[in-house]
Amino acid sequence: MREIKFFVSVLLLTAFWGTSTIAGIGAENVTKEQKSTNEEKLILDTTDYTTILMSANSTDYLMGAQMNSEDSRKKTVLTNGNSSKSEIVLEKNDRKKTKSKKKATKKFLGTFKVTAYCSCSSCCGKSNGITASGTKATAGRTIAADTSKYPFGTKLVINGHTYTVEDRGGAINGNRIDMFFNSHSEALQWGVKYCDVYIKK
Repeated sequence: MREIKFFVSVLLLTAFWGTSTIAGIGAENVTKEQKSTNEEKLILDTTDYTTILMSANSTDYLMGAQMNSEDSRKKTVLTNGNSSKSEIVLEKNDRKKTKSKKKATKKFLGTFKVTAYCSCSSCCGKSNGITASGTKATAGRTIAADTSKYPFGTKLVINGHTYTVEDRGGAINGNRIDMFFNSHSEALQWGVKYCDVYIKK
């Protein structure tokens, strides 16, 4: 009977030891698995962080490149804008020079006594209307002047209108001009006037 009890006690102790050992091994395996899982998770988290960091750096780089590109474009536009302004200024200066040249092509001669005549015999002793230069006298174009100073073909500006010296007369000397009109009445209507005269060069 005692032997049986002893045998049973040994069996129970063996069984208990075996169960504890198995439980310990199982717990150790679970701990190892959990540790492995934690390490993998840490690796994954580190990888994700690295990926995110790289992505952020890439984004910063791209944004910086875009900003630099935009700055360059703005500088280009600004340069072009300044260039356009310079061209406008140059164009205005060119126009001023052109106007100055136009003004320079007209020289003031002085204030002349301007009389009037027509092609009748009482005005010029003949009625054919042919001038001393051989042209047909035309109102608004023909004037008589001192040809020693202003040869035939000289362009004189009177009251903003350009006339051509095509005739001369015995009384037309110095600062004296005789202006041709189509009729005697128009010549009388003009009478005698004093006008500023310019010469076209």
